[in-house]
Amino acid sequence: MGLLTTTLTILAAAASVVNADAAAAPAAPAAIPRITSLTFSGPGCVRDPKHTGGLSDPTFSFSNFASSLPGTTKTLNCQAHLQAAGASPGWQVAVKTNIVKGNVYLTPGTSLDYFTTVFFSQDAAKTGTVRGHIAATDRTIDQAVTLVSNTGANKVWSPCTGADGSIGILNVNFRSALNGDGKAYFEALTENWDLEWRKC
Repeated sequence: MGLLTTTLTILAAAASVVNADAAAAPAAPAAIPRITSLTFSGPGCVRDPKHTGGLSDPTFSFSNFASSLPGTTKTLNCQAHLQAAGASPGWQVAVKTNIVKGNVYLTPGTSLDYFTTVFFSQDAAKTGTVRGHIAATDRTIDQAVTLVSNTGANKVWSPCTGADGSIGILNVNFRSALNGDGKAYFEALTENWDLEWRKC
C-alpha cells in the first residue's frame, strides 16, 4: 500500500508540473507583428474595404459586396493580401476563424454557399478551404446573418518567423455564391479574422 501511495503521489506531482508548464507556455509571441502591407482584389471589393485594428484583431468593412439572383453578380469574392513583420522569432500563425456579418434574402428554392480559402504565397500549394451553406426550403429567409468559418483541420500555417519577424504573405479569400431559380440577395458588411499562434 505504501508503494502504491508513493507511486500515485509521484504521478500526481508530475501531472502538476506538466499542467504548470502548459499554463506557462505563451499563446502568442511576445512581440505581435505589425501590418506592413494590405491590398485587396476581386469583384467584391472594387473599392478597398475600410480596415481597422491590428494583426491580432483585423476587421474589414465592405462598401460594395452585394450579390443578387437573378443577375450577373450571383457570385462575388474579395481576397485580402496581407504582410506583417516584427514578430518574435520562432512562431507561426494561422487563421483559425473567419467571421463575416451581413444580410441575406432567400426565397424558397434558393441558397447561399460561402467559402473561405486561406494560403500563404510562400507555399501556395498548401491551401485550406472551409464551406458553409444556407438554404431556403419552404419559407423565405430575410435576416441579418453571421457566417462563421472555423478552419479546424484545414488550418494553414505561415512560414516560421525569423530575425525580421515576417509571417510571409497571407491571402484570405471570401467568396459567396447564390444558387437556385428564385430571387436571392446577399450583402457582406464586415469580415473579421481570429488568429492562432504556435511555436516552431
